Amino acid sequence: MILAIDLGGTHVRMAGGDGAGDWDHMHRARRPEGMTAAHLIATMRDVLAGWGAGEADISGIGVSAAAVVDADGGIVRAENIGWRDVPLARLLREAFGVPVVVETDVFCGALFEARHGQARGVGSALYAAVGTGVGHALILDGRVWRGASGGANAIGHMVIRRDGIGCYCGNAGCLCTIASGRAQSSEAAPGGALEALAQAIGGAMTLIEPERVILAGGALAQPWFDRERLAALLPRFSYPGVKLPHLVTSDVADPNLRGAALKLKERP
Repeated sequence: MILAIDLGGTHVRMAGGDGAGDWDHMHRARRPEGMTAAHLIATMRDVLAGWGAGEADISGIGVSAAAVVDADGGIVRAENIGWRDVPLARLLREAFGVPVVVETDVFCGALFEARHGQARGVGSALYAAVGTGVGHALILDGRVWRGASGGANAIGHMVIRRDGIGCYCGNAGCLCTIASGRAQSSEAAPGGALEALAQAIGGAMTLIEPERVILAGGALAQPWFDRERLAALLPRFSYPGVKLPHLVTSDVADPNLRGAALKLKERP
């Protein structure tokens, strides 16, 4: 059984199965404030026990994390989780004695979409996940573009309003301070969330002219989001010469989890 984990800004999800069809087991819980890697490992063991499974039943672990991840599966920075320089893959290998892959959450989701989802057979696509924060990944010729050092995932930190409110990244007026699950669930939710998201996607369209834009994430269920209106706004924020992309939502509820399992299967 593959154990897939999605370590997000608000929740931790775990799933057990082959990563291809329906999961045999699923667990979702709010991530405790101040959660450490040791706490995560203890939680994994508790969840396995609750499933009636043990460590011997695990063939490998795939982790999708809301973080910048290095080539060795270490968490370089994860502002929403509060982690810096955590060698997560090594710690999990030492704890469970199985192969482990740790990757940025949106890179996992984009990998799934490229192999089995909305980007299959598509030359170029933008995958954008709107959850606690806002992340993205580019899919170019069927491959996920990670950037020079794995940091090409943070469309949520594109500065939309120079005079906007401060962001946890250290800048101000970032997209995720306006159009994210966290921003829009606050009592003083800022206005213009859909327009801000359209501005960010429009900028990406002008840069790479993707054939498809794939949206995912729990915040798409919030009242402010309207896919048809978003599509209508995109021409206002992009170069008139680019072809408008096909704007779709992921057809699975858990692309990041599935991508984490797929990443494990495709490891060298």
